[in-house]
Amino acid sequence: MALNVAKIHDLFDQFTELVEGQVQQKNLEQKLTIPSHIGKGNVTRTRIRPGMEIMMTDITFKQDMKLQIQESCQLFELSYCISGEIHCDWNGKSSHTISQTGNVLFLENVRVFEEKKADIRNQLLEIRFTPDELLRYAEDVTEQRKMETWLKHHRGNIDQYPTTPAIQRCVSEMIHCTHLGTMKRLYMESKALEFLSLFGESDGYGNIGGGIMLHRDDISRLKHAHELVQQHLEQPLSIRELARRIGMNEFKLKKGFRELFGMTIFELVRQKRMEKALWYMEVAHLNVGETAASVGYSNASNFTTAFRKHYGCNPSDLIKRISQLNMEQSKLKNDSNQ
Repeated sequence: MALNVAKIHDLFDQFTELVEGQVQQKNLEQKLTIPSHIGKGNVTRTRIRPGMEIMMTDITFKQDMKLQIQESCQLFELSYCISGEIHCDWNGKSSHTISQTGNVLFLENVRVFEEKKADIRNQLLEIRFTPDELLRYAEDVTEQRKMETWLKHHRGNIDQYPTTPAIQRCVSEMIHCTHLGTMKRLYMESKALEFLSLFGESDGYGNIGGGIMLHRDDISRLKHAHELVQQHLEQPLSIRELARRIGMNEFKLKKGFRELFGMTIFELVRQKRMEKALWYMEVAHLNVGETAASVGYSNASNFTTAFRKHYGCNPSDLIKRISQLNMEQSKLKNDSNQ
């Protein structure tokens, strides 16, 4: 299946035609429900303005979905994968996105081969900009050049960015938005810009490389270390073992890691454990004990203490809030259908 995206708003329209789905439209929001022979779920697109849109996907495909997407326009995109797996290949490069990870991309005139596996629930938030729309936020020429340098750093790539608790909360608030109509569009726009700002802080906006000289190979090795840390959350690798695996000395690993990702390796382990815990409670609906065991805590009370320090509330309180929110959303849907 092939798509040719000449404008950033083309992706939703062309995918709709491709799967021959049904679309409901309310003002600037469109909701595509995919036909049953393709799978189950939907894609919601909110057009904020020309050059900026938000897409929220929640689909489980019956068969592997393989797309060839010709990105014929300039596209800057921030995405966050709540659940699922996405594999992409382009220009001899590849990326593999898993649950609870975020990507940033800046592509132009490139063909991307994308694959999503069958029988896996794919939940994805995407905030899509044209570079011109993004640069519109620059206050002066100096700031514009700073933003252009930032964009250039990601040109031609799909890079995983280091997420933070603030980004996690922002995504959750967008996913669970209960506003309707104009208020929803305004809320989603403000949250999208908050997401952009938080990403900029996480990504080291205007300070790529920091105070230590990091060459392209160093950055590649550090990103590999970032991936290895996430792959071994339950039994974290030692600094020595991590340094050995990526081929970098321990001093440069620790200092470079902190400057590139804005946190220590230990902080990343703790953060990712808490993010996975949040997902297990919000999406998989596990209880506190099950969640604690799933993220590597043998003692539920230690998990509760760590969770409270990270999010400012007990996990049991969060589960109650999630349950209450789900009931309110269900009531709103029932009221709107009457």
